[in-house]
Amino acid sequence: MQALLKAFWDIALWRRDPSHLPDSLVLVLAAAGAYAALSAVQSWMLYGTDQLLGRTAADIALLVGLLWLLLALTGRRRRFNQTIEAALGTGALLSPFVILLLALKEPAGGNYGLALLVWAGSVAVILWYVFVLGHIIRSALDTGLFTGVGIAVTYVVASAAVLTQLFPDGS
Repeated sequence: MQALLKAFWDIALWRRDPSHLPDSLVLVLAAAGAYAALSAVQSWMLYGTDQLLGRTAADIALLVGLLWLLLALTGRRRRFNQTIEAALGTGALLSPFVILLLALKEPAGGNYGLALLVWAGSVAVILWYVFVLGHIIRSALDTGLFTGVGIAVTYVVASAAVLTQLFPDGS
């Protein structure tokens, strides 16, 4: 387990790519479970329990759908398990940072310095996630960083728009 967490951490720091992960359906399901649990916590902190399962399922479905479509269109479906493991695993790995920032959001309301730290931290984590996802996509598609990050940015914006349409009361 520790080796697996280190592999996800190395991917998040661009030291490795998804090809260093095993091609395992069990690992896909484990990474999806961890991602879903942490995504549900974030959703609960932001929106409460209203449509919690729907938001979490839609979040995962959008990511899985994007990666499957990209790999299918480029003839690289054999890389799907490793790519989705990397995306879900690194997403779960970055989630505690988001949860910490969400926990600091309310106390930051009355403290300008803390509010600035929470805002800057949120921007940093979002950018980190976009670049990690771009790195994973770049590796999976054998393309350049600009293309990978461009797809990642498009995905983040599009998924936010889709989630807003699906769950208009606060997503």
